[in-house]
Amino acid sequence: MENRVARVAVSAAAFQIDKLYDYVVPQAMRDAAAPGMRVSVPFSKGNRHVEGVIMEMTESSDYLKLKPIDALLDEAPVLTENQLKLAKWIKVRFFCTVFDAVKAMLPAGLWFREEHICSIMDGIDKEKAYAAAESDPMAESLLDCIYAGGGTADLNALRASFGDKGSKALKALEAAGVIRSGLSGKRKASDKTISVARLTISAEEALEIAEVKQRSAQQQSAILKLLAEIGEADAKEICYFTGAAMQSIRALEKRGYIELERREVFRIPSYDETEVTPIIKLNEQQLEAYNGLREMLEAEEAAAALLYGVTGSGKTAVYIKLISRCIELGRQAIVMVPEIALTPQLMATFRAHFGQRVAVLHSSLSIGERYDEWKRIKSGLVDVVVGTRSAVFAPVERLGLLIMDEEQEYTYKSENNPRYHARDVAKYICVQENALLLLGSATPSVESMYGAVSGKYKLFRMDKRYNQKALPGVIIADMKSELRSGNGGSLSSVLCAELEKNFKAGSSQYCSSTAAAAAPPSPAPSAAIHSNAPPAVQTSPTTRQITD
Repeated sequence: MENRVARVAVSAAAFQIDKLYDYVVPQAMRDAAAPGMRVSVPFSKGNRHVEGVIMEMTESSDYLKLKPIDALLDEAPVLTENQLKLAKWIKVRFFCTVFDAVKAMLPAGLWFREEHICSIMDGIDKEKAYAAAESDPMAESLLDCIYAGGGTADLNALRASFGDKGSKALKALEAAGVIRSGLSGKRKASDKTISVARLTISAEEALEIAEVKQRSAQQQSAILKLLAEIGEADAKEICYFTGAAMQSIRALEKRGYIELERREVFRIPSYDETEVTPIIKLNEQQLEAYNGLREMLEAEEAAAALLYGVTGSGKTAVYIKLISRCIELGRQAIVMVPEIALTPQLMATFRAHFGQRVAVLHSSLSIGERYDEWKRIKSGLVDVVVGTRSAVFAPVERLGLLIMDEEQEYTYKSENNPRYHARDVAKYICVQENALLLLGSATPSVESMYGAVSGKYKLFRMDKRYNQKALPGVIIADMKSELRSGNGGSLSSVLCAELEKNFKAGSSQYCSSTAAAAAPPSPAPSAAIHSNAPPAVQTSPTTRQITD
């Protein structure tokens, strides 16, 4: 039977030598190994055991002699086919290794605290192992330590204890097929489970037994009555509501009245609950934008649009209506915000409209919470994902809509390796998934505005506030004129005068000396005051915009 070959992205490969390395898949792993799974593999001349990700599977290789995979680190693939393609694209686009790209996609809790261990090979008994040592005292001492640890030992600890001679003896034992070394570790975030108790008898029978135990075992009686009423419950909650101890639950389990089952639960971040506020009827501009975006969404083709709306124009209402339509079409949505501080408010709003099928991803979550949110998304238990830059990698399988609010913010660009821009990644993902990319902003970036004006994106404008309130006036102060008048500070005389007016209107105890000290008296420069002016105002590099 021909060997299967796995093409692996290796963690130890620097960018200069980063490529897919071929490894033979051992017979015992043939059925389990698949693209998207993490593996432990030997790398370099010293066969250092490192972590990698299977990117492709093939039946042949250009190399005659291949090293075998040490171990599979996942029971099932953690990356989809499209995510593997994305990792390769990120390598080319942002100049990083494939493994770095993969690491950015997965939550920290999914990775392992790595340990190099040494263990006795399967099928090797003690007599055969010591015979292979060939009466070498060092090799026999190493075997003593390994067997004392139950058949495994920390490789680094062995090397530190026995020195160079011990390392040579270890290599000799490994070459003789007695021991093997490899990576092992504990996942940084373990699955959270609870103990659930349920009746193994009928509710009527449980009530009868509870009456008999009313005097002799009141706690057991209370437990049976509660389970007869609700069927099953968390063992800790049963103890809380009945006042019983875990010994009483164990006693009922021994008698066969109930059974205990370990069940996985998710650590869901908590946010302040808000009442569902029905979306007020969309105004003319909102409705025009929504109808146009809805047509693009329903086409189920890759597309991009810029929603250019002033602050207070009601972009969030358009987002919610569009997400609702996306869910009706059986697809999922991702909503990205530039700052973690904006996430709680947005989460409260979205949960009020979409319930618990909303997940959040950002760096302020604990490792366990982020890991569980990732699992909820991957399991298809979520319709909407809200988060910061890293949410672009959420493992949604039916993506229909990706929204980037305040798309001009610099926080969408990663400062760590890989140094990706979330907007560029979002474009690639939407093309792969035939999804709609919606960029929203009151002050779009130059690139996005150019893309909209040139026809690359479809442009939707909302230049009026929802409640028809006037936009703030804009005063343009010429700082060159200020400098010629003797004001070399960063505050213009116009700004100081406006601040003084506002402070006086708000407090009678305001001291104008602060403003006077900030800017010496000077003739008021020429200033253009625009009422309800459009947000985009052309200014020279030496001018500043001041809004009240």
